[in-house]
Amino acid sequence: MKERNLRDAIQQFKSGIKKTDYGKVKGNRDYLSVAYRLKFCREYFGESMSIQTDSIELSNGSHKFKANIFLNDKLVSVGESKQMSNKEKDFEKSQTVSIGRGLSLLGFFGDEIASKDEMEVFLQDDKPFDNKKELPKLKTNGKTKTPKILADEWIEQLKKVAQHSVSVGKFEQNLNPIRQEYLSDLKQINSDLIQQARIDQEYISLQKQITNRKQ
Repeated sequence: MKERNLRDAIQQFKSGIKKTDYGKVKGNRDYLSVAYRLKFCREYFGESMSIQTDSIELSNGSHKFKANIFLNDKLVSVGESKQMSNKEKDFEKSQTVSIGRGLSLLGFFGDEIASKDEMEVFLQDDKPFDNKKELPKLKTNGKTKTPKILADEWIEQLKKVAQHSVSVGKFEQNLNPIRQEYLSDLKQINSDLIQQARIDQEYISLQKQITNRKQ
């Protein structure tokens, strides 16, 4: 049996999306659910795709989730999320969000980068674990940086690395040491769903640019 190609899968996924496949979230915006993306991948790849999720309990009682997506036993994408509140079933929802992010990074998204499940968690009115109303800020060299500023800086780093990467694999390899350098910034950005979505979208866009340069 011929190995199922990831690029072909993404093209088939996008071409098969109908308007009725989108769900609605607050503000009457359209988003695909994680279940929709997952169903397609399961049917297309079968047992050649597997997803492993891990959770880490944080000091405030919430959890951080990480979804590792494997294709033919090779790690191809990683999605992360953080539990935003202690509402019933929120643990499971946040775990689903991490899977959705991983699938989005892999290329399985519609006209949006965040999933319906992800936006529902973000837009919920429940009291979050962190009671601070302001967005988290990080002080660097005496200056306060918001997640948006940190995201802008990280996106610039992604662009620089992509410019000098001859393949997507090399792009990922070149990013690894820089990720370690920016680790604290990336953790801070991860607390802001919108900024993380911006980074995810830019990351996917740069991967496409690198792939197109080779053609």
